[in-house]
Amino acid sequence: MGTAGAALALVILGASVLLRLTTEFDPSGDPVSTLPRSVEDAVRLTHRITAASVGLIAIALTVMCWLHRATLSHAFKPTAGIVGATVLLAVIGPLTPGYRYASVTIANVVAGSILLMACWWLRACSAYGAAPSKGNNTTLIVAIVSFLLHIATGAAASALHTRGMDGLAYVHIGSAILFLFTAGEILWVRSSQPTESTLANRLTGVLLLQITLGAILMWLDRQPVWLGVVHALVSQIFAAGLVSVCLQTPFQSIGEVDHTWGFHDAPD
Repeated sequence: MGTAGAALALVILGASVLLRLTTEFDPSGDPVSTLPRSVEDAVRLTHRITAASVGLIAIALTVMCWLHRATLSHAFKPTAGIVGATVLLAVIGPLTPGYRYASVTIANVVAGSILLMACWWLRACSAYGAAPSKGNNTTLIVAIVSFLLHIATGAAASALHTRGMDGLAYVHIGSAILFLFTAGEILWVRSSQPTESTLANRLTGVLLLQITLGAILMWLDRQPVWLGVVHALVSQIFAAGLVSVCLQTPFQSIGEVDHTWGFHDAPD
């Protein structure tokens, strides 16, 4: 159910991004899609079906956690994240058509990302049958918060771009720098630990791809819609990888990894 929920969340986000990036405003201020009508209808139908499916998963998980609370305690927190994100998306759903409010667009993207991350969290926790390991995870928390901030600024920049306002793109770039600092430290430390280097190296490749896509979008005067959609979806793949990192052994920052850097306390 966690795997299915993450896949459905990715489809929901992809459909939302495609519809948003292909929407323009006519002289009277009404939104107009540049997609062929048949394609637009198919994308909207896909969005509705996947959103309804996620709702059913959220209900099923709630019932399962209640009935089997003694054995599914590891699923409580990710399920709460899934239910919370699903409820928020359902509440703001009627406000999304027409893209009248940038705040709704931002909430839609952030809640969709949280939904995907919570589903991936449930998947990983269920695979191991345990909760995330405890330890110094401050840097991981900062990385997740900075990631959500980064995609929020990206959603805001996209929402305002359709109305001819492009200044927020620079805020999006600034938030990327903050995110890269925290994500870079995590990946650097993880890549030096034998049991975690494979995941860290793969996630580094995803991050480099995302940076490349972002740089291309900045360089182009007119961004292709498909490139914007890919840029948005790759960020969600990275988000899932970041959740997997959180569920591995406790994180230690660079200055704390004694066995990696060779810093040991002198004997008394």
